[in-house]
Amino acid sequence: RCEEEDVEMTEDAYAVLTRIGLETSLRYAIQLITAASLVARKRKGAEVGVEDIKRVYSLFLDESRSTQYMREYQEAFLFNELQGESMETP
Repeated sequence: RCEEEDVEMTEDAYAVLTRIGLETSLRYAIQLITAASLVARKRKGAEVGVEDIKRVYSLFLDESRSTQYMREYQEAFLFNELQGESMETP
């Protein structure tokens, strides 16, 4: 995928991205490539490094971490206030 998007990546970054793909999903890992490339470009780097991968990993949640976040903070969301009320409009 990196070749297709013309993204140069260090071997360590490949290893971190591979681990992320194994622990989350291949789709999520592939999406991180583009975002990490943009982060590397912003810092004027020639190739994506581990720090770039870590940065985008902290910014964009995978399905599992997103679900966990929603469960932890569900009381703060609007849908919790509507519980018990009818969702239909009159």
